[in-house]
Amino acid sequence: MPIKIFIIPSSPIKDYEIYASGINYFPDYIEKAIEKHTDQTLYWMERIQEHKQVTSALFHECLNDIDFLGHCIRTMTRGLNPRKEANFTETLNHHLRGFSTIESIHDSAPKTYNYFKMIEEKYMVFMYAIGEAVMNSTPDKFYGDPNLPKKFKSDRIETVFSGEEVEKIPLVQAILNLNRLLTVYTDAYRQINDDNVLRQHPEGWTVHNTNISASGVALHFNKQFKLFEKVDVMIQLPLNKEILFFNGSIVDTRKMADGKQERVAINFDFPDGKNQNKLQNEIQRFEIEECMSIKLT
Repeated sequence: MPIKIFIIPSSPIKDYEIYASGINYFPDYIEKAIEKHTDQTLYWMERIQEHKQVTSALFHECLNDIDFLGHCIRTMTRGLNPRKEANFTETLNHHLRGFSTIESIHDSAPKTYNYFKMIEEKYMVFMYAIGEAVMNSTPDKFYGDPNLPKKFKSDRIETVFSGEEVEKIPLVQAILNLNRLLTVYTDAYRQINDDNVLRQHPEGWTVHNTNISASGVALHFNKQFKLFEKVDVMIQLPLNKEILFFNGSIVDTRKMADGKQERVAINFDFPDGKNQNKLQNEIQRFEIEECMSIKLT
């Protein structure tokens, strides 16, 4: 059953430098994707023949910038504040300048230049948002951005560079994997940001296809909860937009066959009878509508 739902651990990490929920945003399949796209970027970069020295310097700078962005994200998920690292502000300001070597290909390779500018645009939006979070978050509150953009010009790279005719072109594959690497990190940060800013904004909640009953729910995530962890579960009813609140416990987590998502099962702990009845009525309404949509022959 598709339904808008928001789930967050009931208790954040305690006694740390920056507010963190304790969710693992880098399970092993995300780590493998990061490793794969990094390796593929370097593999194809080494096979570029034209302007080799210039393009190599540019790719290495981009990888270094993206690695710093990832370092900040990982540090914050552990409840630690990168701001306490030596020379952090200076390092952050350096990375906020963007891909400085990109101008070296402006005249000689204008199309390639435009693709890198697309990637840089997305990188800069997230690097700035992460910098704001690092500088302004406290142990009690994560400084998130409720208006973090969702669409970027770089999203077109995946479509433009699809097809068998470009599968063996080193420059194309290097750019494609660089863009994918950045997206893995930005997707992780978007989840962190949304988990911290959307609790009071159900209009921004994700619609999940769930296996749901009045006593619990199972759904898929690309982040990892702890087994037996206590969670807050909020469900928005589609007709009147009412929010139902449940206390829950993670009773099962398992990796899906595709190796890219987690199936998380949650039991509602001593659910409120009124909310339970409202949820049951919504489930029955959905089942009736599903039956009515079936064409009889």
